[in-house]
Amino acid sequence: MHSEAASTTPAGRKRILRVRWREVLRELSPRGASLSARYLVVSLLAAIVPLAAAVTLYDRYAADLVLRLADQRVESTLAATASKLGDFLRNKAYQLDGLADFPPLAQIAGTQVGDLDTRLLTRLQVEADSPDVYGILFFDRADRVIAALHGQSAIEPELRDEAGPALAALPRVDFQGVELIGPMLPPDGRPGWFLIRRAIAGQAISVALQVRLASLSELLSGASLDVYRPLLHTPGGRLIEPVGTQWRGDLPLVRAPETAPGWYAALYRVSPQLPLPGTPARYVFIAAAALCGVLIVLIFVYLGVHMRRRLKPLVAAAEAVGRGEFALHIPAGGEDEIAMLARALNRMSAQLRALIRTRVESEKRAVLGEFAASVAHEVRNPLATIKTCVQALGSREEDPARREMMQLVTEEIERINAVIEGLLGFARPHDPERTEVSARELLRRLAALVGPMAEEAHVALSVLGEPDLRLWVDAGQTQQILMNLVLNALQATPEGGTITLRAWREAGFACLTVSDTGHGMSDEVAHKVMEPFFTTKPGGTGLGLAVSRQLAEMNGGSIEIASLPASGTTVTLRLPLAREETP
Repeated sequence: MHSEAASTTPAGRKRILRVRWREVLRELSPRGASLSARYLVVSLLAAIVPLAAAVTLYDRYAADLVLRLADQRVESTLAATASKLGDFLRNKAYQLDGLADFPPLAQIAGTQVGDLDTRLLTRLQVEADSPDVYGILFFDRADRVIAALHGQSAIEPELRDEAGPALAALPRVDFQGVELIGPMLPPDGRPGWFLIRRAIAGQAISVALQVRLASLSELLSGASLDVYRPLLHTPGGRLIEPVGTQWRGDLPLVRAPETAPGWYAALYRVSPQLPLPGTPARYVFIAAAALCGVLIVLIFVYLGVHMRRRLKPLVAAAEAVGRGEFALHIPAGGEDEIAMLARALNRMSAQLRALIRTRVESEKRAVLGEFAASVAHEVRNPLATIKTCVQALGSREEDPARREMMQLVTEEIERINAVIEGLLGFARPHDPERTEVSARELLRRLAALVGPMAEEAHVALSVLGEPDLRLWVDAGQTQQILMNLVLNALQATPEGGTITLRAWREAGFACLTVSDTGHGMSDEVAHKVMEPFFTTKPGGTGLGLAVSRQLAEMNGGSIEIASLPASGTTVTLRLPLAREETP
């Protein structure tokens, strides 16, 4: 009770599971040179190694492919962003060219903005009202602002007197016939800007668009990729974020081609380690491959354990046969090689059992033959003399009691002679002389011989089946077999019982059965009843059924006994049919 309760607890179940796994691993351990263990190891290597190699190669190929695709995506994104930046600057340069080539612009020198021609003022206001432009500035040769027209988004930077020093500190580059100056990032937090400037033909002045820096950096917003963030690189090494503020950092950059000298888009990684695109799918694939590997291991472990468990009965049966135990039967379900081997071992065991039984019986018959010959020589002649003397004495004896005693001695001498004759018949049977024999004639003669005895014992005798069968047997030996069987049935059947003789055809043999309603016998007695000298009857010799089985086998047949205690006994005699009777 305690062990059963312990096995139901979680700790108990874990211990049982550990013990079972140890047993499985012990069974599959290759140290014992187990065929199933070696088969398991080789099969696992044959399955797992190619799978692991394929997964590794595929993972490397997939990683390289994904990296190449990621690089291509980054390059295409940078190229598209660089194209946007170039288009923006070219549009502004084209806008400035149109303004600089406007003829009335020459009157700007020495004139206040409010005094300008209405047509020129309207044109300047239209150009200045662009959302990307803070204003339009006019410079003299000393980079002083001589006139300014601010647009709607202007921050009104005052550059008039400070223009020379302010512009002198800003980087300058040429871009398609115009000059890019800046960018300027005010320290007070105001938005940054840069200038696109061009000289006015034939004049000592130049015109510039004060461009909103965020309008250019905003073009980077669509360049964000996974952990990549875009930046705008400007002359002087300044890095501008998409919102227009300066960014400071030292992470690696991936740069695009220059839009203008010193002006280009760049990408930086927000994390030092770049997760590959497609990484979740890659992890799923690796997990699936690992799961497949685990399933393969479990399947082969199951197959190895299953095969070892199926081989164990074969090994046990072979060892049992080696010890001389032939009664062990191996279950042989299925049609695979192990089942075929099990059936072959069962057949071998049965054949060995039959061969050894035949050899033992042959040796018994040989010993009995020598013994019977010795008895016949040493006993029968003295018994004949004793019998003659007793009969002579009995014929002269007048006392009835003595005469009865002499008669009993004579009967015992005859019983001894019958035993000797039985020994001689069992040890040295003559070869059968087979002929066609009618089952009807056999059963008719048998009924005629035992009918009176059955009537005297108040036992009913019936004949059923196919009595017209023709057998290929020795008639005398077959009659002797049936007589022995019926006499045994008469002795085992009480008054009022029934003995049934039945004949039918089955699988190329004639089956003659003798069934009684007697007391029956146990399985142990039924297995021994046909052995020589085994008997359950007082005064029996134990040779009747042994001789019957011997004669049946000599005629190519067999005897089978089926009996249950208190339910009667059925003895089946199988004999070969005559040739024309064989279907």
